[in-house]
Amino acid sequence: MPKRHMLIVDDNYGLREALRTVFEDDYNLSFAENGEQALRATFAAKPEVVLMDYRMPGMDGIETMEYLRKMVPDSQLVIMSAYDDCENVADFYRNGAYDFVGKPFNVSEVKEIVASAAAQANKIMDFSKPVKVKSYEMVTQSEVDVMIDDTLRVACL
Repeated sequence: MPKRHMLIVDDNYGLREALRTVFEDDYNLSFAENGEQALRATFAAKPEVVLMDYRMPGMDGIETMEYLRKMVPDSQLVIMSAYDDCENVADFYRNGAYDFVGKPFNVSEVKEIVASAAAQANKIMDFSKPVKVKSYEMVTQSEVDVMIDDTLRVACL
């Protein structure tokens, strides 16, 4: 069975690298350090699981979740946060989080939660349908940037 795709979003480089070592054998990984990068990474590769920090510069986890829900509604979002008071955790679930992981976390616990989220995504997502891709003979970087911006603008309305 091919590896599933996971996006890890955290503004802490050290934590992103630690999570890389935890998950690289089991998942194809993408990384982002903030919400905007997460949206671009999601556009580039449709992740089954998004493991994301709540507090980030720019768009926070809740705002990013709202956009991700529109872009990849079947992906499973797992929120990480040191801010684990009841109101924050309730917000995560109200906004579509699959689960919550408090920081600092136990590695085996986060692996188990991510595996469960991936299994749920596999039940929901239909990987048998072909993805329609419009082909271009030659596309410049600025044209790609415009396509990404247009897609994000439409997806985020």
